[in-house]
Amino acid sequence: MPPIHPAIVHFPIALVTLSVFADGFGYLMDNASLQATGWWALVGALIGAAIAVPAGLFDMRRERLEHTAHQHVHTHMRVGFTVAAAIAGLTIWRWLIQYNPRFNWGWGYLVVAVVVLGLTLFQGWLGSELVYSNGVGVAPTGQGTEPANEAQRRIARVAGGSNSSDRHSH
Repeated sequence: MPPIHPAIVHFPIALVTLSVFADGFGYLMDNASLQATGWWALVGALIGAAIAVPAGLFDMRRERLEHTAHQHVHTHMRVGFTVAAAIAGLTIWRWLIQYNPRFNWGWGYLVVAVVVLGLTLFQGWLGSELVYSNGVGVAPTGQGTEPANEAQRRIARVAGGSNSSDRHSH
């Protein structure tokens, strides 16, 4: 069975992006339709994240990873939990804005939403580095755009860890 996490994870990334832009423009233009789009996109992102996290854990547990790749996957996992919690918190805040008249729009929400978007995009980049730099979840083809050791050094700077080639199964 192929990895299922990559097939799911693009939805929360796209929907957080849509939500932030729709809410931002909806706030600036006082456009209820864009604000509704932002709300429902964020709800979709939360549902997508709630599916992507366990799918990632499932995929991780059935992979045989080298020690360094395994460390990087754990960094991706920790950031993923943070992103999921941030999306959940943002959704609660957005729900209060949507349905409770005591909570109004403001720059505070939009700034936090942009931070959550940045964290979400960083997580997407980190996941792509796992695939393209370490070959996590794919059969190696040797057809990358750079030598594997250079790509692996780049991700090691962000995720930490050594470049050993010990095999580690989980």
